[in-house]
Amino acid sequence: GLRVDLPAHRVCRGRREITLTPQEYALLEALVVNHDLAMTREQLLSIAWGYDYEGETRTVDVHINRLRRKLDLSREIQTVYKVGYRLDTHES
Repeated sequence: GLRVDLPAHRVCRGRREITLTPQEYALLEALVVNHDLAMTREQLLSIAWGYDYEGETRTVDVHINRLRRKLDLSREIQTVYKVGYRLDTHES
């Protein structure tokens, strides 16, 4: 039921549009484009925050938790132990 329209930068569940911050959207876009691939926190920081970002990898964890809550994707955005995160798009 979740639709991500990358060119329009829109996220909808059913008919309801879900508002994301620019950073949340950038992180979601990185996960969608690389779906089903395990991505390190460093990779996600580079893609979503920019290659010159000097922040902590904990920033990724905080934003991942926000995305899970806002989009109800607690099962789909998976933590990959000692690696990072993966957006699982396979049907359960």
